[in-house]
Amino acid sequence: MLRVALRPRFLGLLALMVVATAVCGLLATWQWDRAHQAITDKATGSEQLGDIRGVVGVGEAVTNSIVGDTVTAAGTYVPGEQVVVPGRNIGGTEAVLVVSSMFIELEDGSQARLPVLRGWIPAAELTGEDGQVDPSLAPAPPQGEVEISGRLEASESASGGVVDGVAGEIATPLLVNEWGSPMFAGYVSLDEPTGALRPVPAAESEFSRGLDWQNIGYSLQWVMFGTFFLYLWWRSVRAAHLDEVADRREAMEQILAQTGSSAELSSVPAVGPTTAPTPDKDV
Repeated sequence: MLRVALRPRFLGLLALMVVATAVCGLLATWQWDRAHQAITDKATGSEQLGDIRGVVGVGEAVTNSIVGDTVTAAGTYVPGEQVVVPGRNIGGTEAVLVVSSMFIELEDGSQARLPVLRGWIPAAELTGEDGQVDPSLAPAPPQGEVEISGRLEASESASGGVVDGVAGEIATPLLVNEWGSPMFAGYVSLDEPTGALRPVPAAESEFSRGLDWQNIGYSLQWVMFGTFFLYLWWRSVRAAHLDEVADRREAMEQILAQTGSSAELSSVPAVGPTTAPTPDKDV
């Protein structure tokens, strides 16, 4: 098998596979560095990014490089556009998040909606007589022009819907269907809520966690691809070696079969013409 592997054709194939494996290694390292860099950047704490209009465009994804950083915005809350998100646990208390829609005026004069997580409230304070969360009991947003400051967060994954003002997640795809578009793809969690609402603790968003694991997964995939290229070369050499062994075995079997037939023929005694016996003569 080693003699097969050292043939020029397979040496050239090996060189090609090594180059492909090296490229996969570089891509795996790049993806690993991206995942590590994302964690390192957030370890230094949040940054003040300023007005949200200069940070992320309407509909643009909130990437891991800016998620959790502080942004500001000015606008007016839209009457009647508010949902509550129950089923959260904050500091051991069953909590309900309150999310309101805010109109932000863009540079071209148009308006876009920005979901604002105004804070949380204990679920007991929003529970009606039927034992269900009642969105009408949630504090209404302030009226008029307001300025806000808070953490920029990415949209959570949409797995349900919005029913009677109750949502399962802070997912902008759901809120777009409920409130309309255009809308920012992320949301802002207020640093200082008003009234009875309490600030939501800083936490790593689902997008941040998913992106880190996604980069790590891509890195492992590139490692697998590189290993596969080397395995493919080995399989090619092994297949060629086995084919040659099979051809030699078949040729040997044919030679042995022909030799055996010749030996069998030579072992058969020769049969010559017979002579009739001479009859006895009477004297």
